[in-house]
Amino acid sequence: MLLCEFIAFGNGLGRECQELFAEFSYLSNMTLRPAKRIFSRTLLAAMLLNAFAPAGLPAIAQTRLPELGDSSGALVSSVQEKRLGGEAMRELRAAGAVLNDPEVNAYLNELGRRILSANPEIRQPFEFFAVGDPSVNAFAMPGGYIGVNMGLVLLTQTESELAAVLAHEIAHVTQKHYARQLDDQRKNSWMSIAGLAAAILAARSGNGEAVQGAILGSQAAAVQSYLNFSRDNEREADRIGFQYLLRAGFDVGSMSSFMERLQRSTTLNDTGAVPGYLRTHPMTVDRVGEARALSAQVPPRLAKENSDYFYVRSLLRSYIGEGPDAVKHFESIITERKFSSEAVARYGLAAALLRTREFARAKKELESLKAGGLQHPMIEALLGQLYLQNDDVDGAVRHLETAFQRFPNHMQLAYDLPEALIRAKKSTRALTLLEATIAKHSNDPQLHALAARASADLNLKLKQHRHLGEQYYLQGALRAALDQFELASKASDGNYYDASFVEARAREVKREIQLATNERR
Repeated sequence: MLLCEFIAFGNGLGRECQELFAEFSYLSNMTLRPAKRIFSRTLLAAMLLNAFAPAGLPAIAQTRLPELGDSSGALVSSVQEKRLGGEAMRELRAAGAVLNDPEVNAYLNELGRRILSANPEIRQPFEFFAVGDPSVNAFAMPGGYIGVNMGLVLLTQTESELAAVLAHEIAHVTQKHYARQLDDQRKNSWMSIAGLAAAILAARSGNGEAVQGAILGSQAAAVQSYLNFSRDNEREADRIGFQYLLRAGFDVGSMSSFMERLQRSTTLNDTGAVPGYLRTHPMTVDRVGEARALSAQVPPRLAKENSDYFYVRSLLRSYIGEGPDAVKHFESIITERKFSSEAVARYGLAAALLRTREFARAKKELESLKAGGLQHPMIEALLGQLYLQNDDVDGAVRHLETAFQRFPNHMQLAYDLPEALIRAKKSTRALTLLEATIAKHSNDPQLHALAARASADLNLKLKQHRHLGEQYYLQGALRAALDQFELASKASDGNYYDASFVEARAREVKREIQLATNERR
């Protein structure tokens, strides 16, 4: 059962879901409030397959991947894993936990692809996404969905360290740890949706005790059983992840350096509020030493750091805390020259200034970067956001058209140019651009939302309801999605192919709703 259906069993979005979507909408607009912790450490431990946390690591890296037993593959097929992961992904979107920032998510996917392309034995698709939570965590879900908290990205110091985390999580999926876990715990369900929904709503209300009670009351035994089993999985993920990292050409010493920083950070910030049995792994020095021993076997090499990593970190830092505090942070590091790149620091300052709506100062910072000859798509996209948020629609269209021609694959521009065109009453061009992007990124609810707006402006009813249906489906509101697909099937302005497609989508969603209903009984 999906979260929004648990909240509102009737058709359409429930009030709680509507509020959640409004509260965590399109964070790349830079007008967000201080980041909220949607999932406590307890909740994440209960609902997700694993967290990147200390565990044992073999001293010698294997040259071949271990053979998986037949039992896990027989018990849970790849198709079932993909379905489970897809349902969990919709839960996270419905709860507002996924950071709706196309630049951050596109960067994580590009970094993940660099690892995957260097390891051709990995054939299944993956999706990487950011979680709008300042705590340090990362997790893998069945079906290849890998989430990374904002706080973890900010804790890393190099791109190789972040790659080490992704490699570790990829290994959990390729080694089918979820299926093997389920094989070991046949009587335990993967997650209690009712308990999960209660915990999410309690977290949203800021009632930490209610969160813990919701989890401990419904899942304590299953969680503890999972934690006891997961230690072997973590050791295997460390070993295999090291191989993935090595083949992809990253600095393998980054695995131990990040573990050491993670250990120090956890020690300094641990308040003791989370019960020890809910911590997936003990904090020991063994893992750091063993990771160092592994990297010592590889000749030293310097990995080429993608500049996107530093801009993404700076953007995420601008999201932390109140807007004025973020501005002061960047002003301080620029004044004291505590930066590795002044351009990246000034980009972060401009992003923070946009949050406080100091448009003139933000524009001055960005134009000074461009005047210095710096060309980067994130600078162009931030300037486009400045025009949009300052309601300079004509200026936004002119700037974004030029920027999109220069950087046609940059996702933020793929969002913002259609947004500007819709506001400028140029919805035909906006829809053309959106449909081309959706063909490559069909699982993006924000793109479908924009396409629905453009279609509505053009009075294209079938397309409007179809895209709304896809948006609601991806956000976990199956009944609302079904309503939209049925409305689309009744529209008279589409061709035979379009009508057949939306009718088929309506049947698919009906089956999913029926399956969820049967599972509740």
